[in-house]
Amino acid sequence: MGDHAGEGVDAILHRKATDIERTAKTFWLMKSPKARPAQVQALCKKIPTYTIFVEPATRGGARPTTREDAAREYSEDGQVWYRLPEGISPVTGKIDTSAAALVFDTMTTAVNGTLDLWDYGDFSDIQKPLKFILGCSTVCAIRKDMTPHPERMKSRYRGIVAVARLVEPYCVWLR
Repeated sequence: MGDHAGEGVDAILHRKATDIERTAKTFWLMKSPKARPAQVQALCKKIPTYTIFVEPATRGGARPTTREDAAREYSEDGQVWYRLPEGISPVTGKIDTSAAALVFDTMTTAVNGTLDLWDYGDFSDIQKPLKFILGCSTVCAIRKDMTPHPERMKSRYRGIVAVARLVEPYCVWLR
Protein backbone atom coordinates (compact mmCIF):
# COMPACT_ATOMS: atom_id res chain seq x y z
CA MET A 1 0.00 0.00 0.00
CA GLY A 2 1.13 3.51 -0.62
CA ASP A 3 0.16 7.13 -1.06
CA HIS A 4 -3.00 8.06 -2.90
CA ALA A 5 -3.48 11.24 -4.96
CA GLY A 6 -1.13 13.25 -2.76
CA GLU A 7 -2.47 11.86 0.53
CA GLY A 8 0.01 9.90 2.68
CA VAL A 9 -0.60 6.45 4.13
CA ASP A 10 -1.04 7.70 7.72
CA ALA A 11 -3.63 10.28 6.65
CA ILE A 12 -5.57 7.71 4.63
CA LEU A 13 -5.64 5.21 7.51
CA HIS A 14 -6.73 7.92 9.95
CA ARG A 15 -9.52 9.05 7.59
CA LYS A 16 -10.80 5.49 7.16
CA ALA A 17 -10.66 4.81 10.94
CA THR A 18 -12.68 8.00 11.46
CA ASP A 19 -15.26 6.71 8.95
CA ILE A 20 -15.63 3.55 11.04
CA GLU A 21 -16.04 5.56 14.26
CA ARG A 22 -18.73 7.73 12.62
CA THR A 23 -20.66 5.22 10.53
CA ALA A 24 -19.55 1.72 11.70
CA LYS A 25 -17.89 0.95 8.35
CA THR A 26 -15.73 2.28 5.55
CA PHE A 27 -15.12 1.48 1.90
CA TRP A 28 -11.55 0.97 0.60
CA LEU A 29 -11.21 1.30 -3.17
CA MET A 30 -9.02 -1.28 -4.88
CA LYS A 31 -8.60 -2.51 -8.43
CA SER A 32 -7.11 -5.94 -8.61
CA PRO A 33 -7.93 -8.90 -10.83
CA LYS A 34 -6.90 -11.13 -7.87
CA ALA A 35 -9.61 -9.77 -5.55
CA ARG A 36 -12.89 -9.30 -7.40
CA PRO A 37 -16.11 -8.78 -5.41
CA ALA A 38 -17.62 -12.24 -6.01
CA GLN A 39 -14.34 -13.92 -5.04
CA VAL A 40 -13.92 -11.84 -1.87
CA GLN A 41 -17.56 -12.42 -0.91
CA ALA A 42 -17.16 -16.19 -1.34
CA LEU A 43 -14.06 -16.24 0.86
CA CYS A 44 -15.59 -14.06 3.57
CA LYS A 45 -18.78 -16.11 3.81
CA LYS A 46 -16.69 -19.16 4.78
CA ILE A 47 -14.51 -17.71 7.54
CA PRO A 48 -13.91 -14.42 9.35
CA THR A 49 -11.62 -12.51 7.02
CA TYR A 50 -9.13 -9.70 7.46
CA THR A 51 -7.13 -7.46 5.18
CA ILE A 52 -3.49 -7.10 6.12
CA PHE A 53 -1.90 -3.94 4.75
CA VAL A 54 1.80 -4.53 4.16
CA GLU A 55 4.72 -2.34 3.17
CA PRO A 56 6.03 -2.64 -0.38
CA ALA A 57 9.13 -4.79 -0.88
CA THR A 58 11.16 -1.68 -1.69
CA ARG A 59 10.74 1.99 -0.87
CA GLY A 60 8.63 3.52 -3.60
CA GLY A 61 7.55 0.05 -4.73
CA ALA A 62 3.85 0.87 -4.48
CA ARG A 63 2.82 3.08 -7.40
CA PRO A 64 0.81 6.03 -6.03
CA THR A 65 -2.70 6.44 -7.35
CA THR A 66 -3.13 9.77 -9.10
CA ARG A 67 -6.85 9.74 -9.95
CA GLU A 68 -9.33 11.28 -7.54
CA ASP A 69 -12.66 10.32 -9.12
CA ALA A 70 -15.25 9.96 -6.35
CA ALA A 71 -17.57 6.96 -6.25
CA ARG A 72 -21.24 7.72 -5.59
CA GLU A 73 -22.80 4.26 -5.51
CA TYR A 74 -21.98 0.66 -4.68
CA SER A 75 -23.45 -2.71 -5.61
CA GLU A 76 -23.06 -6.17 -4.11
CA ASP A 77 -23.99 -7.91 -7.35
CA GLY A 78 -23.48 -5.36 -10.14
CA GLN A 79 -27.25 -5.14 -10.66
CA VAL A 80 -28.82 -3.25 -7.73
CA TRP A 81 -27.07 0.00 -6.78
CA TYR A 82 -27.13 1.97 -3.51
CA ARG A 83 -25.79 5.39 -2.51
CA LEU A 84 -22.62 5.25 -0.44
CA PRO A 85 -23.43 5.73 3.25
CA GLU A 86 -23.80 9.26 4.63
CA GLY A 87 -20.89 10.33 6.76
CA ILE A 88 -18.06 8.39 5.13
CA SER A 89 -15.18 10.27 3.56
CA PRO A 90 -14.89 10.25 -0.23
CA VAL A 91 -14.05 6.90 -1.81
CA THR A 92 -11.68 7.99 -4.54
CA GLY A 93 -9.47 6.61 -7.26
CA LYS A 94 -9.98 5.61 -10.86
CA ILE A 95 -13.69 4.83 -11.01
CA ASP A 96 -14.31 2.62 -14.02
CA THR A 97 -15.93 -0.77 -14.63
CA SER A 98 -13.23 -2.57 -12.62
CA ALA A 99 -13.46 -0.31 -9.56
CA ALA A 100 -14.35 -2.21 -6.39
CA ALA A 101 -14.13 -1.58 -2.66
CA LEU A 102 -13.44 -3.70 0.39
CA VAL A 103 -15.85 -3.00 3.27
CA PHE A 104 -14.35 -2.81 6.78
CA ASP A 105 -15.88 -2.43 10.24
CA THR A 106 -12.66 -2.32 12.26
CA MET A 107 -9.16 -1.13 11.47
CA THR A 108 -6.04 -0.88 13.58
CA THR A 109 -2.64 0.60 12.93
CA ALA A 110 -1.38 -0.52 16.35
CA VAL A 111 0.44 -3.44 14.76
CA ASN A 112 4.03 -4.35 15.37
CA GLY A 113 5.20 -7.19 13.22
CA THR A 114 5.99 -8.70 9.89
CA LEU A 115 4.14 -11.02 7.56
CA ASP A 116 5.91 -13.99 6.00
CA LEU A 117 4.49 -14.16 2.48
CA TRP A 118 5.78 -17.71 2.09
CA ASP A 119 3.12 -18.79 4.61
CA TYR A 120 0.30 -18.01 2.14
CA GLY A 121 -1.04 -19.34 -1.13
CA ASP A 122 -3.24 -17.74 -3.76
CA PHE A 123 -6.90 -18.34 -2.82
CA SER A 124 -7.96 -18.66 -6.48
CA ASP A 125 -5.37 -21.40 -7.06
CA ILE A 126 -4.11 -22.78 -3.75
CA GLN A 127 -1.28 -24.65 -5.50
CA LYS A 128 0.33 -21.29 -6.34
CA PRO A 129 2.13 -18.85 -4.04
CA LEU A 130 1.16 -15.20 -3.59
CA LYS A 131 2.42 -12.86 -6.30
CA PHE A 132 2.27 -9.09 -5.98
CA ILE A 133 2.92 -7.06 -9.12
CA LEU A 134 2.20 -3.47 -10.06
CA GLY A 135 -1.53 -3.16 -10.63
CA CYS A 136 -2.22 -6.34 -8.67
CA SER A 137 -1.28 -5.60 -5.10
CA THR A 138 -4.53 -6.80 -3.53
CA VAL A 139 -4.91 -10.57 -3.44
CA CYS A 140 -7.08 -13.13 -1.70
CA ALA A 141 -4.80 -15.46 0.22
CA ILE A 142 -5.13 -18.59 2.28
CA ARG A 143 -2.66 -19.87 4.86
CA LYS A 144 -0.46 -22.49 3.21
CA ASP A 145 3.27 -23.19 3.39
CA MET A 146 4.81 -22.10 0.09
CA THR A 147 8.44 -22.32 1.25
CA PRO A 148 9.32 -25.12 -1.22
CA HIS A 149 7.44 -23.62 -4.19
CA PRO A 150 9.85 -22.57 -6.99
CA GLU A 151 7.61 -19.61 -8.04
CA ARG A 152 7.36 -18.01 -4.59
CA MET A 153 8.18 -14.33 -4.21
CA LYS A 154 11.84 -13.51 -3.63
CA SER A 155 10.98 -10.86 -1.06
CA ARG A 156 9.63 -12.92 1.84
CA TYR A 157 8.97 -10.59 4.80
CA ARG A 158 6.83 -7.45 4.79
CA GLY A 159 6.15 -5.01 7.59
CA ILE A 160 2.50 -4.85 8.63
CA VAL A 161 1.05 -1.33 8.38
CA ALA A 162 -2.55 -2.02 9.43
CA VAL A 163 -5.16 -4.75 9.79
CA ALA A 164 -8.86 -4.37 8.96
CA ARG A 165 -11.80 -6.76 9.34
CA LEU A 166 -14.10 -7.28 6.37
CA VAL A 167 -17.81 -6.94 7.09
CA GLU A 168 -20.85 -7.86 5.01
CA PRO A 169 -21.18 -7.27 2.05
CA TYR A 170 -17.34 -7.61 2.20
CA CYS A 171 -16.55 -6.33 -1.30
CA VAL A 172 -18.63 -4.28 -3.74
CA TRP A 173 -18.53 -2.76 -7.20
CA LEU A 174 -18.34 1.04 -7.39
CA ARG A 175 -19.53 3.68 -9.80
